[in-house]
Amino acid sequence: MTNARAFLDRRAEPRVSINARGRIMHGDKLAIWADCMIKDMSDSGAKIELSHLHKVPPRFILIHFQAGMAFEVVLKWRRGDLAGMAFEVKHNLEQPVPARLEPVRTAWLALR
Repeated sequence: MTNARAFLDRRAEPRVSINARGRIMHGDKLAIWADCMIKDMSDSGAKIELSHLHKVPPRFILIHFQAGMAFEVVLKWRRGDLAGMAFEVKHNLEQPVPARLEPVRTAWLALR
């Protein structure tokens, strides 16, 4: 079994290729952000493409613009311009969000 195949077999469920616009947000008042491409998703996580020059913290918010969703995530791995993450909490941005996530909803409303 190749290393790539072993890596794929560790997934809890299959991911679907989507290539959708996204943004990560983190830091104090979620003021640090970078646009990204969401390459694939499952119910429990995603893989994004993001410049390797942008440092990604262990926990951050991922916005999926098209779906109108924000995900509180935990970084699982990072290799070059790709990063994999697990979802902890999902937020529908069409609905009110906790006050700490208001910058996320504001970004979504402005850029959707």
